[in-house]
Amino acid sequence: MKKPNDVKNPISNFIFSTAHEFISRFDVYLKSRGYTQFTRHGYLSSAKHFYSWLELSKQEKTEINRKIVHQFLYEHLPVCCCPEPVYRDVKTVRASLNQILSKDGHDRIRSINVRVFPDIEAEIDDFDKYLQTICGHAEATRWYHRRHVKKFLTCLFGDRPIPADRITAENICRFVAEQAVGLCSSSVGVLVYSLRAYLKFLQFNGHATLSLKAKIPKPPIWSGANLPHALNSQELAQFISAFDRTTAIGKRDYAMARCFLDMGLRCYEVANIQLNNIDWRNGILHLPKTKSRRGETLPITGDMGQAMVEHLRHGRPETQSQSVFVYHRAPMGKAVQNTTVRGAIRRAFARAGLPWTGTHILRSTVASRLLEGGSSLKEIADVLRHRSIDTTKSYMKVHLSNLAQVALPWPGRLP
Repeated sequence: MKKPNDVKNPISNFIFSTAHEFISRFDVYLKSRGYTQFTRHGYLSSAKHFYSWLELSKQEKTEINRKIVHQFLYEHLPVCCCPEPVYRDVKTVRASLNQILSKDGHDRIRSINVRVFPDIEAEIDDFDKYLQTICGHAEATRWYHRRHVKKFLTCLFGDRPIPADRITAENICRFVAEQAVGLCSSSVGVLVYSLRAYLKFLQFNGHATLSLKAKIPKPPIWSGANLPHALNSQELAQFISAFDRTTAIGKRDYAMARCFLDMGLRCYEVANIQLNNIDWRNGILHLPKTKSRRGETLPITGDMGQAMVEHLRHGRPETQSQSVFVYHRAPMGKAVQNTTVRGAIRRAFARAGLPWTGTHILRSTVASRLLEGGSSLKEIADVLRHRSIDTTKSYMKVHLSNLAQVALPWPGRLP
């Protein structure tokens, strides 16, 4: 009699009498995870190569563990001379075998080319704790701070220790100048912001870095130089029509789009909506985690509510997850990530023939529509959840018809 765990896990225990049994059960597992036929083909081909190597090298097949997989990836694959046809694509093979390892509770194999410097990893961990506990930064902010500072320390020290007195204004400026090639001024500004945060961290730990902060170049960011982009009525109609609401994924993506268009939510807020965040009786959405780290409550509009109901009733796959938006392919039923939400909007823009790729223009569109409808700045700030009214003022420039009424005639113009 099979154990319950064996039923849930088609490849548990890894005891197989033949390669065919191994591949068949692995294929059943991949299908249960929602992988497409194209992805399954690459994973199964990788698994066949791996099993052939197990047989040729007389490896023990009663349990496939991390040590055996590590040996195959690091020692066999680079010098593989197995008879054709075999699958040798390192990225696909590693991903395939990681599926087997993770299902049985083993740690995944990291990329072969990844170099880990212990001193830098420890420094980044301490820096991240400082950003979280002392500065109170959200995970998204801490993520790009860690990325920029880790790259800076790797370029400067590599695998050597990290003495703070070796960080000078010259090597900071050199790093910024090298990284700034091909970046817009706002991206360079984010890089500089991350380095300044790291210098504050060093100062917090007793290192003298106050003079360095004043010497870091800061690129000019002309926040008021351009009009904020917003979709006009025609572009908005094109965007909405780009979603195929006859398919399950189309229903999900359209519901996510309505969250942007009707409530002005941010990307990570859409990805993190839970079933218990929605008060259907009163038509209210609770956002327990926002950019300001405060809970917010927003009314659900008719269009958004209808799109959510259609998604939940007829589009969302069966899952134990409490997330409203989940994957329809592998890993099926798991909560979507920010990149999934952003990708759905980007693809909709492409299908509609519109030039944008980001989600922020949808928040600008909400502000523009509210402004044209006669809403005050305070009301718009409340909907967009701006803590400062100055942030909302930038949207005043999108109301071109009202601006035209107050425009002065050009000097010397004939009547």
